[in-house]
Amino acid sequence: LDKALRRGMKVVVVVNKIDRPAARPDYVVDKVFDLMMELGASDEQIDFTTVFASGLQGISGMNPDELTEDMKPLFDAIVSAIDPPKVE
Repeated sequence: LDKALRRGMKVVVVVNKIDRPAARPDYVVDKVFDLMMELGASDEQIDFTTVFASGLQGISGMNPDELTEDMKPLFDAIVSAIDPPKVE
């Protein structure tokens, strides 16, 4: 993560295992935010996209209380948030 941030790359955070009863999505996102600050992320990088998911169940969503029955929100987040590679 440190190397990616230093190279100016954008970040998509995936909070996995959201289906578990002990899941604490707000706590996890707060900790990721704190880590990004510690690593010196830019303002653009700190405004990261967050996707909540359960890989085992194959569900995901942009809100932990509104998950779809597939991983489409995760794939859509990657496509929209991450710049395509530059090819010469």
